[in-house]
Amino acid sequence: MLSRPNRKSKARQDEEPLEVDLTVSFRFGDEPGDKVTMIDNRRIPMVGTVFDSRDAMVRGFVKLLVKAGLSQPKVLGELVPALKLIRKKR
Repeated sequence: MLSRPNRKSKARQDEEPLEVDLTVSFRFGDEPGDKVTMIDNRRIPMVGTVFDSRDAMVRGFVKLLVKAGLSQPKVLGELVPALKLIRKKR
């Protein structure tokens, strides 16, 4: 049995990757100094589907969030006591 080639997949393969301008900012409070910009206007090619790389995207987002949180004294003050409590339980 012969299968017919899928026209949609062929058309998708011929398309150029979509370019996206990405900015990632985290706001840890209401003051202007409480905003941390981790990525500012970076051009990123979107290749394939989101589902192919969703785990890597989530991992990268969490790393950025933790990095941004550790750079803010207010957030670090909240995290350090919590870390001490976790250590005491062990």
